[in-house]
Amino acid sequence: MSTLTVFTERFNEILSERELKPSVLAALLGVHKNTVCRYARGAQLPDLRMALTMADHFGFTLDYLLGRSDEGGAFAAKEREVFKDRFAFLMKKFGTNKYRIAKATGLHPSVLYRWQEGKCSPELDSIVILADYFDCSVEYILGRSGNIR
Repeated sequence: MSTLTVFTERFNEILSERELKPSVLAALLGVHKNTVCRYARGAQLPDLRMALTMADHFGFTLDYLLGRSDEGGAFAAKEREVFKDRFAFLMKKFGTNKYRIAKATGLHPSVLYRWQEGKCSPELDSIVILADYFDCSVEYILGRSGNIR
C-alpha cells in the first residue's frame, strides 16, 4: 500500500475519533481548509513540515500517523537535527553510502547528493523509503527519537 493511501486512512481515522472537522483542524494548523480536505481525500500527502506539525499537534509519532505503527501516542519528540547531519550519521552508523542507497531504494543519486549537501530536505514518502531501507522508524530517520524502532 502506498504512503499516501496509508496516511489517508490513518488521518481520517484520527479525524473521526477526535470528531474534528477539516475546517477546525485547518484553523488549528494554520492552513486553508482545502489543504486539509486534500489530505482527507487522499489527493495529497503533506510535506514533511506539515506532517511534523500534525504529529506534534496530535501527540503521535510520524510512524503512527503514517500507519507504520499502531503505537505512538503521548510522544514527545526531541529537537530534530538538520537532515544533512542526520543523513551523514545514518550512512556512517549503517555502513553504507549514497550509491548503495540509490541502488537499493530507487531514489535518484542527485536527490541523495542534495540531501547530503543540505540543499533540500526529503519528502515524506522518501523518508518512509529510507526508514524501510535502514529498517528503523521514521522518527529515528529524522532524529526525533533515539530509539531505532
